Amino acid sequence: MRIVAIGFVIGLGLAAPAWAQSAAEAPKGAELSQADIKALLESARETARATRESVDYARVVPDILQQILAKLDKLEDKLDKLENAVKAQNKRR
Repeated sequence: MRIVAIGFVIGLGLAAPAWAQSAAEAPKGAELSQADIKALLESARETARATRESVDYARVVPDILQQILAKLDKLEDKLDKLENAVKAQNKRR
């Protein structure tokens, strides 16, 4: 719920300049048409959706990176064991 609220606020923040620009270009006393309002709301929804996806991505990526680093650590440990075993065999000869 908090993500949706954040996305909506960001969307409004991004839509406000466009709204102000269209209001500034309109003659005095003219109001925004229904099409303009719908377009602004749709752009705010798209911004909220993109923000939500970005937040979800930001949550998932560190988990995946953590898993990759754990696998790399295991591989490094195995390589160290192999290297030590090879060195031990060479010393015996």
